[in-house]
Amino acid sequence: MARAQISLSIKNAVSASAESGPPSHASDQPPTERLEAAVASSANLRPLTLRGRLFGRLADYARRYLTASVEHRLTHVLTVQGALQDRLEAMSAQNERLEFMVHRLTSLAEATQGALGNALVSVDASVASVSREVSNLPGLMGPRFDELDIKVRPLIAFDETSYAVRLRDGYAMIPRQEPIFAVMVANASSGGLEPGTRRVLNALIQPGMGVADVGANVGLLTLSCAVATGPSGKVFAFEPEAGPRAQLEKTLKLNGLRWVEVFDQAAGALTEERMFHISPVIGHSSLYALPQEDGDGRDVTVQVSRLDDIIGPDQRLDVVKIDVEGAELDVLSGMDRLLSENPDLAIVAEYGPSHLARIGLTPKSWFDAFKKAGFQAYAIEEPTGVCRRVSPADLVDVVSINLAFVRPKGAAKTRLPL
Repeated sequence: MARAQISLSIKNAVSASAESGPPSHASDQPPTERLEAAVASSANLRPLTLRGRLFGRLADYARRYLTASVEHRLTHVLTVQGALQDRLEAMSAQNERLEFMVHRLTSLAEATQGALGNALVSVDASVASVSREVSNLPGLMGPRFDELDIKVRPLIAFDETSYAVRLRDGYAMIPRQEPIFAVMVANASSGGLEPGTRRVLNALIQPGMGVADVGANVGLLTLSCAVATGPSGKVFAFEPEAGPRAQLEKTLKLNGLRWVEVFDQAAGALTEERMFHISPVIGHSSLYALPQEDGDGRDVTVQVSRLDDIIGPDQRLDVVKIDVEGAELDVLSGMDRLLSENPDLAIVAEYGPSHLARIGLTPKSWFDAFKKAGFQAYAIEEPTGVCRRVSPADLVDVVSINLAFVRPKGAAKTRLPL
């Protein structure tokens, strides 16, 4: 059958279906279903002839022919839609992974930035520390060069009885008849034989102060005290032994220390004349009997005076240095007025248990005398000059040591190198 005839048959069938009346809600049915309904309706209305059966097959073929392309297209669209859905889900998962990676990278960047910042701070601190060290080099090396400059200077034969030794505070005169002592001084640092004690005295003494050096000997520490007070201050130096006193006077004259006054007498508890025991070892002479190890000495009569009688009430007194081989409490007893008039007074005294035993004093009684006067005791370490609070129990094994005595509420305590 020709295509035109088939089309005409389908058209007639559709028209017949339309004349028989559409089913309910036909407008809601798709065209293919309406076509099928029309064919079924026409089949019910007419007897199934050969022509009808043939037409039914042709209608079925036509329905399939018309709907095949639509179904194929729909299947293709659904397939594409599924593929797009899968792709969308894959892209969504990939996006989540990218967001996670971005978050990790952001966290890593922040951590790296923090670590880098800390590292930069550390580098800056290191650079600042190195800069400080470099800037401190002149201060560190300066004193060393000064020390070298001082110590390379040889002993000078000043006159027939004296050597001149260069120390940090100036030239000190040393008796030529004391070669061992001369070598000791020449071999010492520029701070002298007791550099720690010198440091403490320099810390305690300020320009314009009044100082008493009791037991000045040749004047190694007198020189330091005089330089520390300066011309506006005053130093009273007591040395009853003629030989060391002559060296002391030369030292003062050579260095131009006009504000130091020398007394050829000892300081004690009373104004009197006493026997003075001169030791063959320079610096060991005393108002009390000498120990046997010092050998045979000689005795001379010397004038003893109270510091209260020598230093008047119009003269301030800030520091007293005492080195009198066991007679320290005699000196302390002769300065009651000075102790009361000068509340910030500091005392630097030698403590030698063997000296105390020789004159019948116990360490406790010796310490108690200073404590009664309101002082606390601090041991001076050599050669650093660092001071530490001590009691007699702390110095049981000590042969000899210098102590600094200050009052707890006095200004001198604040100047101690603790």
